[in-house]
Amino acid sequence: MKKFQAILGVVIVLGVAAAATSVAVAKTGKTAIVAAGPSCKTATIAVTGPFTGPAASAGIDQRNWADLFISYWNSGKAIPGTPKSLHRTKLKAIHADTALNPQLAATVAVQLRSNPSVVLVNGFSGSQENIAGGPILRRGGLGFVSGSATRQSLTDTTTPDGHVLSNGYFHRVVPNDGFQAAVDVTFLEKKQGIGSGDQVMTVDQADAYSVPLISLMTSLLQKDGVKVDRESPQPLSQTDFTSLAQKAVAEKAKAVVFAGQAASNAQLFLQQLKADGFTGKFVGTDGTFDSSKFTVPGAFISSFSLDIHQVASAASIVAAYKSRFGQDTISFGVPTWVAVQTMAHAISLACADGKITRGEARKDLDKVRLKTSIIGRPIAFQKSGDVKGGINFSIFQIGSDGKYNLVQAG
Repeated sequence: MKKFQAILGVVIVLGVAAAATSVAVAKTGKTAIVAAGPSCKTATIAVTGPFTGPAASAGIDQRNWADLFISYWNSGKAIPGTPKSLHRTKLKAIHADTALNPQLAATVAVQLRSNPSVVLVNGFSGSQENIAGGPILRRGGLGFVSGSATRQSLTDTTTPDGHVLSNGYFHRVVPNDGFQAAVDVTFLEKKQGIGSGDQVMTVDQADAYSVPLISLMTSLLQKDGVKVDRESPQPLSQTDFTSLAQKAVAEKAKAVVFAGQAASNAQLFLQQLKADGFTGKFVGTDGTFDSSKFTVPGAFISSFSLDIHQVASAASIVAAYKSRFGQDTISFGVPTWVAVQTMAHAISLACADGKITRGEARKDLDKVRLKTSIIGRPIAFQKSGDVKGGINFSIFQIGSDGKYNLVQAG
């Protein structure tokens, strides 16, 4: 516990407080220094993500894409979907590390809520982080846009999650898991020959993202007569899948479906499966989409993103990414560029009269209409906060060289 508290303190100080002009009210002798409020001269947004921890490579990719977008925006460079006629309000970003930890996300949310200069938040990345931190952001009047949280209930007002977060606060530029479950099950049945009477193992990691997703996939498979062994090991800390691997082989599973948010866990699980003689199909859900950590040839991954290297119109932006950050993108963070773009548009609309409030910026998110985007799709939000139609999950397969090859477009 003491170790966690120490790490938490360092993350908050370095990730939020040190990056802000002033987080709250500070006193120096008899002089009070008050944090600056929202400004249209340079509007402040927060960029959150798991910059450390088991999903750090995905989180850093998201942070990099957010920062690259802001550099393009502030310098006036051409951006897909942003018309030349739009007057751009310049942006400044605060980085806040959540480490894919809901408790940390809640603490970050408190810090951001108390910083009056922050007008919108990019995030949270993980569904469990939105459940924990989202209500706190709402109490501070902050709208937030995620480039990766896919839990279906976040935008379903008939659920406790959606009742709190939907209707103007939580937004996302990726499809929800209702689509992912249907796409993955259909792919297994129609393209990989899984049918009635076949054995499949479905595995979650006991978190708010993977449990409902795997539950829905299990239900869809069972409806079609597939025999399903539903497994739920310990969350992210689980690194030994030996017993599950042995069980999958013993029951002659024709496929294993794994939903997790740490690609390294998918790597370990499939390696242990193969070591025990597993020859069936393996499908990892979107949280395992990380070509730097999940590289076992033959595996399938479903993803809300795309291989940005295959988008010809984005070639110069990808080159700029490599030049600025000294490494290639894993493509996971590309939707975060789009998420921050919707925020930039909303802020610029709100600042048309030279003034801005959190409430105005939040409401103007619903007015954003991108005719196109870096992912080649138009972007606008439904009332629920979900992105409007036209985006679905794609299926990739890992090649012998470790590259992710598109086998079914979304």
